[in-house]
Amino acid sequence: MNRRAIYFSATIAAAILSMPVSSEAAGQLRVKFSFDGLATCDQPAVTNFPIHGEGTGVLSTDRTAELDMNSSIEGRVQYRAKLGGAPTEAPLGSASLRVAGRNTLHAVRDYPNNTVSITMTVHGNACAIKIESRLKPGKRQYTFYNGSGLSYCTKPTITRSSCESY
Repeated sequence: MNRRAIYFSATIAAAILSMPVSSEAAGQLRVKFSFDGLATCDQPAVTNFPIHGEGTGVLSTDRTAELDMNSSIEGRVQYRAKLGGAPTEAPLGSASLRVAGRNTLHAVRDYPNNTVSITMTVHGNACAIKIESRLKPGKRQYTFYNGSGLSYCTKPTITRSSCESY
């Protein structure tokens, strides 16, 4: 099976696009994160395909954010964005990052049938991460960019996620 065809981790990678970060140092907040999950898709046909991703994010005082991630599906990806800006174009959709409070950032990856959002809250060296996938009204399958088109899947299952500031 072509792992790249699954490309399911793009769901998380793009959702985390311009991810919130933590631990104040030299005008920057930094975070390390990781996640595991399972993908079950009709197209391509795959059941409980294991995914894993990990990386770092940096939020600078100039309101720019960077994400460097490596996953078992797509390898290494890097993203850069400006906080508060309009959603940026992403394959078959868009991505955005918003400040949701003094210690909370919210990233959203928009796909044709659904959105994936990540909320990260940092207090000192503690970090909490929440990942949610929601269908758009009238849609029945989740769609995710797979590197060459769309994969059609059931709701993704995130089995573990963690973050820590550094």
